[in-house]
Amino acid sequence: MIKLGIFIWAKNFVFEVRGIHVALQHKMAMRSEQRLVMTAMLRQAIGLLPLNRMEMQQAVQQEMLNNPLLEEVQDEEKEVVEDVMPEMRDDIPEYQYDERGEVEIDWENIVQDNYDDLSPKTLTDDFPSYEQTVARPDTLQEQLERQLSLSVVAEPIRRVAEQIIWNINEEGYLVADVKELSAEMGLGSLEADKALNLVQGFTPPGIAARTLQECLVMQLKNNELSMNGNSHVLDLARDLLLNGIEQISEPKYEKLAKANNVDVDDVVQAIGIIRSLDPKPGLRFSEQRVELVIPDVSVSKRGDDYEVTLNDDGLPLLRVSSLYAAMAANKVGTSPDTRKYLEEKLRAAAWFVKSIEQRKLTILKVCRSIVLFQKDFLEHGVSRLKPLVLKDVALDIAMHESTVSRVTTGKYMDTPQGVLSFKYFFPSGLESSAGESTSSVAVKETIKKIVEQENPQKPLTDQQIAEKLKQENVAIARRTVTKYRKELRISPTRKRRKIR
Repeated sequence: MIKLGIFIWAKNFVFEVRGIHVALQHKMAMRSEQRLVMTAMLRQAIGLLPLNRMEMQQAVQQEMLNNPLLEEVQDEEKEVVEDVMPEMRDDIPEYQYDERGEVEIDWENIVQDNYDDLSPKTLTDDFPSYEQTVARPDTLQEQLERQLSLSVVAEPIRRVAEQIIWNINEEGYLVADVKELSAEMGLGSLEADKALNLVQGFTPPGIAARTLQECLVMQLKNNELSMNGNSHVLDLARDLLLNGIEQISEPKYEKLAKANNVDVDDVVQAIGIIRSLDPKPGLRFSEQRVELVIPDVSVSKRGDDYEVTLNDDGLPLLRVSSLYAAMAANKVGTSPDTRKYLEEKLRAAAWFVKSIEQRKLTILKVCRSIVLFQKDFLEHGVSRLKPLVLKDVALDIAMHESTVSRVTTGKYMDTPQGVLSFKYFFPSGLESSAGESTSSVAVKETIKKIVEQENPQKPLTDQQIAEKLKQENVAIARRTVTKYRKELRISPTRKRRKIR
């Protein structure tokens, strides 16, 4: 017998298998089961959790544009409570659900007896946004075009120079053949060479080079050391570059000094100058800028404990419009189609406001738990940062691990140790020789201090660093030290060695 959870017309089928009559019967059956239905409102509430403060502000503004029943509470109407942690607002009515899972509207709690606050609001003057008032930095091509416009040059050369400028990549290198560009415009190699020399004379130095070697040699021509009586060092640096860029990455100072008939100190200075040059001069004009981080949460010390406060600056405080709610409740003066539209928007508005409040509470719970686990870090710094996983916080606040993961995504916390990402408080753990667990962040900080204190003439190898860590009860393999060193962008031993 096969039981199905849907209605099917009952039919009997009889067939014979090796002389045995077998009958299959389809019968109607009903079965009750619980399922989690992901409604649009629930998806919206979950979608608000990973948003940071700036993204949340944009989401609120967008929802206010889409739903006329949402309105912002004005500053003079907001209740300011001193020294009280934010909790769920009391002015949000509780909603019951009907048999379809829809929110039943409690009109008595929404429609207010008086409408004194429904008078038209005085509109403030429209001011330009912050983005409109900030000057956009010039791109690399715009900078070069400006310099070209100030140059006195023949028109054919100017035309080739323009083509050169727009064939320079983000790093500042020319990625096209100059003579081909010139030939496409019916010009010869003479105009091509003059146009290339013109553009390569623009700032930043090294622009429009075709190779790394050419880029660095061009920058040496403009080096200010030539005006300080050190031209011989620049000449040596230029000779080293022309003889091969590979000998600069792993220099053998004594051998280079002997080959060029100079002192070792001169070689050290020349290679130091070369390493100070910019191998990618165009990146300084890259449109990628450091993103301004605005903390979502602030942590401050109050006595022996730490207080967690949400940063809601610029985030509107929302409520359901009483005017539209009254129209929806008016069965006589409002048409059925209008009432149906208003009821749908009212449900969405009420759910959105409650989702925002629930998001605030969830963030506060997660942050308070993080502060509880990492209190020693807030007191003493990186060396006391403990290994922590999302599951630890989830168990502490009785929430699902996925919820904690969403809350800790893309958000920052302002702490006594600086503005840090939520994810920073969840470092992986390493077992110490004493049986205690220490965080990978703390180990990286220790490696950094060991390298800073080493003898520059005899830098430590990764194995020696691992042995020093072992003396501090942190037993890790050499390959782990190498991995952490690379993550810290610390050069290997041979590149850290300084002769002097």
